[in-house]
Amino acid sequence: MASIAGRSARPVVSDRWRRAIAPAPVSAALLLATLGGGGCSTPKSLVPPLTPTPTGTYQIGKFVWYDLITDDVAAVKVFYGGLFGWEFDDIETEKDNFTLASHRGVPIAGIVFLEREDPAVSQSQWVSSISVPDVDGAAEYVKEQGGELHWGPKDVPDRGRVAIVSDPQGALFALVRASGGDPPDQVPRPGGWLWTELWTRDLAAALSFYESLAGYTHETTDVISGDQYHLLKRDDRARAGVRQLRWEDVRPNWLPYVLVDDPATVVARVDGLGGRVVIALNEEIRGGNVALIADPSGGIFAIQKWQMDESERSAGAQ
Repeated sequence: MASIAGRSARPVVSDRWRRAIAPAPVSAALLLATLGGGGCSTPKSLVPPLTPTPTGTYQIGKFVWYDLITDDVAAVKVFYGGLFGWEFDDIETEKDNFTLASHRGVPIAGIVFLEREDPAVSQSQWVSSISVPDVDGAAEYVKEQGGELHWGPKDVPDRGRVAIVSDPQGALFALVRASGGDPPDQVPRPGGWLWTELWTRDLAAALSFYESLAGYTHETTDVISGDQYHLLKRDDRARAGVRQLRWEDVRPNWLPYVLVDDPATVVARVDGLGGRVVIALNEEIRGGNVALIADPSGGIFAIQKWQMDESERSAGAQ
């Protein structure tokens, strides 16, 4: 997942993205299954550390991990493997419900099995994790502001202190304080995370909420369509984008972006791998370099081609 320090513009979603489909809200039982342990006070470890080698340093406000909740693990493994070259390792557990995805040998995401509560409604979605200095304090703040605490805070072996929450407008995400430190900022590579973006109904309220949650400041940029785009920044690094959600048929959510070299080639493979192009490439949307995609189980993400200048490369990425 990456945001490039010093970048003057960001991946932007145009008003043509109205048809984006957000999944049904996820139940507390599902979120408990995400990290395992049932009702035990000490959950069994299902997840790897955020960094194979401990860093001992923290990038507060950075999105440090992603988990895909899905009802079809086999199909999404074929899909993401074929689309981005991800590799997979099924972790043996009592519930046999966790798969580790890696990109070029580096862990990049978790895949968690969930059986649908309603066969007609997909709950598949990507859950993004924010690094915070105090998970318990952050979770309490979420509740005080009208958000919801779904799971935790709990100590997860090998991972750290974790809680899963929704913000006051319903966007789902996780809070984490990694036991070994956060991944260092690095320039993203094609097939890896590029960016994370919040779609929210009450823009002012969302900016205020996340600024207090993770110590962000925000910067506003103009968008060609006349709308405004907002960057959440911490320690002079842009960590996420925030945009106004104006459509009743899409609920607030965090949307992850994957970096690609050739969007047209990636999009051309989607249908054959069992996915669906929700919003196709269009010259009016970031010069035809952005598309919105659903995986075979309904998990939504975006792809984007992004050219970095030398200052961005030397500064590293989120």
